[in-house]
Amino acid sequence: MRILLVSHSPLTAELGASQIVLNLAAALKAHGHDALAWSPEPLPPGAGRWNRWRQQRQAIERFAAEHGPFDVIDTPAITAGRDLQCRAKLVVRSIQPELRYLWQDMRADLGRRPPALRSVAHALIAAPRAAAIIAGWRRAGRILCMGSIELSWMVRRFPRWRPKLGFYVCAPSPSERPKLIEIRQRRPARPEGEGVRFLWIGRWAAHKGTRRLAAWIAERIAIAPRDTFTLAGCGAASERDLRPEWLRSGQVRLVPSFSRAELPSLLASHDTGVFTSTVEGWGLSLNEMLESGMPVYATEAGAVVDLRPFFPESLRPFPPPARIEPSYAREDLDANGYFAKFNWDAIAKFYEAAIFAPRLHAG
Repeated sequence: MRILLVSHSPLTAELGASQIVLNLAAALKAHGHDALAWSPEPLPPGAGRWNRWRQQRQAIERFAAEHGPFDVIDTPAITAGRDLQCRAKLVVRSIQPELRYLWQDMRADLGRRPPALRSVAHALIAAPRAAAIIAGWRRAGRILCMGSIELSWMVRRFPRWRPKLGFYVCAPSPSERPKLIEIRQRRPARPEGEGVRFLWIGRWAAHKGTRRLAAWIAERIAIAPRDTFTLAGCGAASERDLRPEWLRSGQVRLVPSFSRAELPSLLASHDTGVFTSTVEGWGLSLNEMLESGMPVYATEAGAVVDLRPFFPESLRPFPPPARIEPSYAREDLDANGYFAKFNWDAIAKFYEAAIFAPRLHAG
């Protein structure tokens, strides 16, 4: 089969959405398919927030026409247009819950006091984007949600699409997993009496729970002044939302960006992970922190529901208790079936079955 897998973001492993597309394409190739990961980036000059998705759609349609035919075209919902629907089996495989992200961002913008003019503009831009996303879901032959939380949300709000709804899971890149396992095996318990070294990974966006994170850091510093907090991948904008004295004292350290090669040292040099998203696609940082042997305190978003059965001790509810006992990961990930399910070979097999099943049976 010829399968076109579209990533809106540039094809680099530094970006989570692109990493997923690259890993799935490689796994499908290993199964004998002609799977092509492709991105419309870079877009022509003049692509802005208001028209970016339209330019992406046009670029994808041109590419499909010039390089087809394809048996399957897999693209985010907002760029699943009529032209693609006529060219191949159209699969809308979620990379992020686009409609819910729009709502979260709009609420955050309009919640500013006083509301900025750009906040109103963003709200007006959201309407055609939302309409395009829903139209893409309607056109798709298959809608694959990222994780069971998103699937449940879709089933509740769009029950008529239940026969074509399914979900898939994600996993770290095969090349990175051995290093995560090595860190897990070597991770010592935190010495009694030492401060906890917390790690948070994500971009600085409203749906990542950044307000909740900042409020919790303030509370935590008040009761546990020896604790430290590293916010990684957060960009430069995070600095304006955090107290200057935290940064000056070193209690809060910002790592605006990091390479994939730097991830292992970040994981190995911290004791405990935190995950504060209000809405999330999957959150590969959850897999990475948990596989490296960290306990993680997480909100009910993204992959949490799907990962909890495999990490009953390590995956804990956010926020952490006042006293955190020194601990290390105890789950046997081979014995409990985690590695058997959360690997790209298994994910590719599920994908093959899902896109050609007569109908899916969403729960």
